Amino acid sequence: MSSLSDKVVEVLSSRTRVKILKLLCEYGSLNISAIVRLTRLNHKVVKRGLQYLVEQGVVYEVSLGRVKTYRLNSANPVARIIRELFTS
Repeated sequence: MSSLSDKVVEVLSSRTRVKILKLLCEYGSLNISAIVRLTRLNHKVVKRGLQYLVEQGVVYEVSLGRVKTYRLNSANPVARIIRELFTS
């Protein structure tokens, strides 16, 4: 099993994921359209990054009707470390 620091490094190994995580730390909750607009990245690239983060449990998805919003999962130790990195 990999260590917590290895998991953090793995999550942060993608520029796309780093950009998404910085935004979620700053804004709290965003939908994919807002993330695409703020990062100026392709929708498909952002969606792939979000799917990975959700699969890892770092981010969770909340469905509000047809709109899905994304938030950092503060119950996840990797997410807590990332929040500390980006907000300190």
